[in-house]
Amino acid sequence: MRVALALLTLGCCLAAAPVAAQAVTTTPRFQLLGDWSFHGHHYRFTSRNGLVYGRSLSNVRVGHCVEHRGTELFRGYSFKGIHGKADTWKGRLAIVGRRCRHSLVPSTITQSSELFFSESSRLPGGRRPPPGTFKRVRPPLSATDPVLGTWVRNSAGVVVALEQQLYVGRAREQFTIANGCTVAAGTVVWRMRPVAPDRYSGTIQTFFGPPGCAPASLDASTWVFGSGGMQLIRVSAQGQSFPYQRP
Repeated sequence: MRVALALLTLGCCLAAAPVAAQAVTTTPRFQLLGDWSFHGHHYRFTSRNGLVYGRSLSNVRVGHCVEHRGTELFRGYSFKGIHGKADTWKGRLAIVGRRCRHSLVPSTITQSSELFFSESSRLPGGRRPPPGTFKRVRPPLSATDPVLGTWVRNSAGVVVALEQQLYVGRAREQFTIANGCTVAAGTVVWRMRPVAPDRYSGTIQTFFGPPGCAPASLDASTWVFGSGGMQLIRVSAQGQSFPYQRP
């Protein structure tokens, strides 16, 4: 009897149409590292020697076999470029076969969001089970998060602090924005929370134009660390980048 059980569930988890090969011409848009969940089980992806590896954070039962916590299941994934709007990674996945032995099969991860990725595999014999979608497990808020502190752009500072269930950025001093309004010192201008290692998602406060300059909408934004943690780049929903530096 042929047995080729894809890891995590009995054949419901891994595959999709293959992604066309593409030379690496850029860096990933999204963060693959960090914690992810699939069917109630958690996995942690880390980098080693320029490649990405993923291990289980709990025991996983596959039929009568048990994958023990800490087992490295995703092995040697390298970034292959952007296909459409999705980052593409290729590596190998450990699956369970006869007598609970592992074998490695080709695997592709496609990621089009900080919050989800899809994994697909080609099992022995060429079979492709349905794809599996993994959901991001956000990092917890922390009083020692490196995003806390002061960030400066064009001599204006934003002081980020942990306030209840958010990281909140307040204007260090008054400053003038593009529409001519002056933002008072102490005004909340950023609201964010961790979405992945070195990545944050949230909103920025916008303001109506003069003379009233009343608070307007909260516009979606993301923040990404650069330059060894000394630079924080805010990226607008339209893709514009605004780099901030440690003072």
